[in-house]
This record gives sequence, structure tokens and C-alpha cells, in this order.
Amino acid sequence: MADKTQEPGGIHFPFPFTPYPIQKDFMAALYQVLEAGKIGIFESPTGTGKSLSLICGALSWLRDFEQKKRQEEARLLEAEATAAPLSNGKDPLLLPLASQGTLGPPKDPAEPDWVTQFVQKKEERDLVDRLKEEQVRRRKREERLQQIRHNAQLKYAAKRMRQEDEETERLLDLSREMLAAGSEPEQLASEEEELVLAEYESDEEKRKASGADEDEDDLEEEHVTKIYYCSRTHSQLAQFVHEVQRSPFGKDTRLVSLGSRQNLCVNDDVRKLGSVQLINDRCVDMQRSRRGKKSIAEEAKPRRRKQEQRTACPFYSHERLQLLRDEVLVGAKDIEQLVALGKEARACPYYGSRFAIPAAQLVVLPYQMVLHAATRQAAGIRLQGQVVLVDEAHNLMDTITGMHSVEVSGSQLCQAHSQLLQYMERYGKRLKAKNLMYIKQILYLLEKFVAVLGGNVKQNPNTQSLSQAGTELKTINDFLFQSQIDNINLFKVEVFIRLPARPGCPQVPSAFLRLSSAQSPRDTGLLTVKSNDGG
Repeated sequence: MADKTQEPGGIHFPFPFTPYPIQKDFMAALYQVLEAGKIGIFESPTGTGKSLSLICGALSWLRDFEQKKRQEEARLLEAEATAAPLSNGKDPLLLPLASQGTLGPPKDPAEPDWVTQFVQKKEERDLVDRLKEEQVRRRKREERLQQIRHNAQLKYAAKRMRQEDEETERLLDLSREMLAAGSEPEQLASEEEELVLAEYESDEEKRKASGADEDEDDLEEEHVTKIYYCSRTHSQLAQFVHEVQRSPFGKDTRLVSLGSRQNLCVNDDVRKLGSVQLINDRCVDMQRSRRGKKSIAEEAKPRRRKQEQRTACPFYSHERLQLLRDEVLVGAKDIEQLVALGKEARACPYYGSRFAIPAAQLVVLPYQMVLHAATRQAAGIRLQGQVVLVDEAHNLMDTITGMHSVEVSGSQLCQAHSQLLQYMERYGKRLKAKNLMYIKQILYLLEKFVAVLGGNVKQNPNTQSLSQAGTELKTINDFLFQSQIDNINLFKVEVFIRLPARPGCPQVPSAFLRLSSAQSPRDTGLLTVKSNDGG
């Protein structure tokens, strides 16, 4: 039975058992830091229950914060109903509203009083409207999650819908196999051609194909105040989730576990690609195929036979993602449980977990997703006004260094130069002038990089010997001048290299390099690379 510990300040810390004094001190200090909005560094000996103390202390603060915020909202709404003056926006609970532009800047002395009063009343009305909208959204979310917790019929209905979809897909596969196994259809006369049924699509299939009923705005909500908990490995994150499940907050906390596509993808055709980059590229391509619209000419073209469709992920469905998002928020789940839930619901856990972030109270994720700006933005993580807890913080420096560092060998540079040169020689006359210019710049950069290392791109790297060995550290400017590349805008080259593929127009150099790498060096003239080469 959970023990409710009350500190001298009147703070209640629900705990699964009677906490030790060191745990009480830990939770009280953490609560004070969060309440003051400061930065805290905590250290506790091994075996003192740091994770459990962290959970109970942080979630106790979040519980009290939400309660105070609701009380303040009720006071403001009551004041608006009785025409009493509202808060001036200095209340700490309303600072997020002020940062979003709901509360305006202080009065300008040069403005007339009637202008100031008008602006102030408008801001107060906007604030009240915003609070009312938040209340409605919160009430709908709580009712929806309550239904999922206690309404078994809702789960059965979702399961029945999935079974119907699977049965329909199975019958379609059988029909396709029958058509593929049969002989070529005989030629029909023009008057008989009109008797052949055109391809049929139900209204529901048309909506799904056009994306009319898949408005992703319905899957996204306003971000509530939440706690981001990050650690180094997925095993540590899973252990933390299990601690949350055993804590008094396990059943009522809306927790979301985040991971990469490699960890969360349930599409076997994509998972078997193995490489993280290939999985990411394939997933993005499938999303583009799903959103892609047909041209007017394609729409006007009569269809008598089943045409080959662009592949879209069968696990990305609006209705299923809605159900998965809500089921994710009901109870704490780790990555493995999230994947199992996605397979059962036939919905993508990767996107389902991201759509659950705004309404979540506790988000569990690796260091990299918090520290890397592009990843943070892609996942929809907003840190402003939120709480970030970093566990195992002594690993932060190594993680940051690893994220922003890369090791490239001379053999890799020579191989890249050889392959890109072959691409330019083969397709150079078909390229646009600007593309050809950037490819030549990349070739020049690779040649100079190899020269700085004491090598030559025209020779086999396995037969070259370095003139000097050892480690040398250079500043960026010294490296640019020594390699004679200070006249090239490297930022533009980087943008060109990172340019994403478009439908029907992939990253051709990358595709060519993968194709040529799969062939033998004798056929392509590529350089053989040793994985342990230190050149």
C-alpha cells in the first residue's frame, strides 16, 4: 500500500513504501528546484532509490502545478463572469500564456487611456477564450481516455474493424493472384469493351486514397506542461518506465516512450532493410506516396484494369493512429510494450507515440532526441516552459561529443571520390549546370581532404604510405587554408548533399553509390576498402 509522506511544507509525496530520510530529502529538494524554476544537480549513492525518488518528487510537483493552474483558471473565469478585473499576467501560472502572446506588452505612456483600456479588455477576452478552449480540450481528452480504460466495447469495435480490413486485404490478394496466374485477356471489340466493369472504389476507399479523412490536425493537441525524462540507453529508459508502473503514479500518469524508427517500426518490409538510414528513407518515401496526389491527366484517364499503385504504409491509418495515440496515454508503456500494442492495433507506434506527445505528462526519450535540434523539431518536442530531467548526466559530454563528431578514413575519401567521379563521367552530360557545379566542388573537396592526409586520390589507398604518422589537431581556419578550400562555401555544399529526394526524383548520386558498391571492384573499378584501415 502506498505511503503518503508529508513534508513540513505540506507537500505530499505518494510512495510505494515508507521512504528513507535520504529519499525524503531528495524529493523535497527536487520539488523546491522545480517550484522555483531553477536548475538542479542531484547526486545520491547507489541503491538509495534515485529513480523512484525522482519519479515521486517530480510527478508530485506536476500534480500540484496542474491543480494550482486549474484553480487559477477557475478564478479567472469566475472573475470574467462577474465582470471583475482579471490578473495582470504576472501570475507564474500564466507566464506561458504571456510568452505565447496572449498577454500584451506593458502600457505605452504615449497612448491615450481609452486605447490602453480597449487593448487590455481585448487581451482579457482572448485570455478567457483561450482558457475556455483549454478546458474543453482537457475535458474531451479525459473523457476519451476514461472510455478507453473502462469501455471494453470500444476495444472490441476497434479489433473488429482491424479484422474486417485484414479479411478484405486477404480476399484482394487472392483476386490479384488469380489475375496474375491467368493468361493475357483476349482482345474485345469496341462495343464489348464498354461492358467491362471499371475499377470500383467505395466512398470510404476514395476518402482514404485522397486523404480527405486523414487530417493530421485531429491527431495533434495543444502541449500541456510535461516532464521530459532522458537517459543514455533504451534499457535504462525501460527500467525507468517499469519504476513508474510500480509507483503510485503508474495508473494515472500519461506517459509516452519515444524511440527511433528502427526501434518502433512494425512494418516487416521496412524493418528488414536493417540500416537506420535506409529505414528512415523508406518510411519517408512511403509517407510521400500516401500524401501524393494524382495529376489531372491521370484522373481523366479511363481505368479498366487495376493499375499499379504507389506503395503506402499499411500501418499509417488515421483512425488506427487515433486509437493507438489514446491507448498509449492510458498507462505507462515501454518501447517493447508499445511495439506489441502497435502490432495488435496494426498502427505505427513511431507516429502514434509522437502524436501522443502534446497530451502526455511524462515523456521518456534518449539523450539524442533532446540534444539534437533537428531530431527534436521532427519529433514535435517543445522544451520551452517544460521540465527536463537528465539521468546519468555524467554521460552527457560523451553523448554530445559523439553526436557532433565523425571519423572518416583516407580510404573512405578515396572511394567516395572514385564513385562520384564515375557518376559524373557517366551522367554528366544529362545534368543541369548547377548540379554539375556542385558535384565538381565535392570532387575537389574530396581530393583536397585526401591531400591533407598525405595521400593521392589517383592511387590505391591500400598501397599508399603516409609520410608522417601521429595525431595533429588543427583549427578550422588552419585546416581550410592548408587544404585550399577556403574559397568554397561549405554550407551551400552541405545543403546540396542533404537535399531530400523527391517523388520520382531520388538522390541519384546516393543511389548510384549504393548500386556500384554492391558490385565487384573489378567490374566498377572501385577501390577496395578495409574496415580497419587507419589511413
